[in-house]
Amino acid sequence: MRLIDISRTLQTGAPHWPGDTPTEFVATAKMSEGSSCNVGRLSLSVHNGTHADAPYHYNPRGETVEMIALDRFVGPARVIDARGRAGLSPELLASFSPAEIAATPRLLFRTDRWTDADRFPTDWPLLEPTFPAWLAARGVGLIGLDVPSVDALQSRELPIHQALDAAGILIVENLDLRGVEPGCYELIALPLKLRGGDGSPLRAVLRVTG
Repeated sequence: MRLIDISRTLQTGAPHWPGDTPTEFVATAKMSEGSSCNVGRLSLSVHNGTHADAPYHYNPRGETVEMIALDRFVGPARVIDARGRAGLSPELLASFSPAEIAATPRLLFRTDRWTDADRFPTDWPLLEPTFPAWLAARGVGLIGLDVPSVDALQSRELPIHQALDAAGILIVENLDLRGVEPGCYELIALPLKLRGGDGSPLRAVLRVTG
């Protein structure tokens, strides 16, 4: 079995959304200093690194992360080559039949727009406004992107989050798809069982099925 890790590394000082809680990992006990074991403390926003947005993040009546069915994060997925695109639209899927799209209801868009892993990007491609409903009509239930958000950095109304919520599509952000070839895989990206969570870090992997 071959697995491809598509998660970004969480570490102290890793880029995070401006104004949100930074990531900090601190050793609170060290065997090298006489402790019986090594112990660490992790502090971070649930939206740092590779993560899932729970609907509650942008909808006060939406599901919190522990309420989401786990099978939505596991199963057939397709990596879509969106490199060089100014935006994400149905044109990206023009070569696939509705049946092919429905067979991989988790779509991961590789844009390669986050070029420096040590610096938070300031702009990235966005979904065309009608794209979420178009995807839902073809059976898509989850999308993932290799950028920090489905909305623009300066957005406060979060219209694309809202459109995806209306379409019943889950959102995964901050994937690392560098070097992943477009094609079909099995996605395994389970969130933490965090009561009331508006999101959760993920250890996201693709299982090569071919």
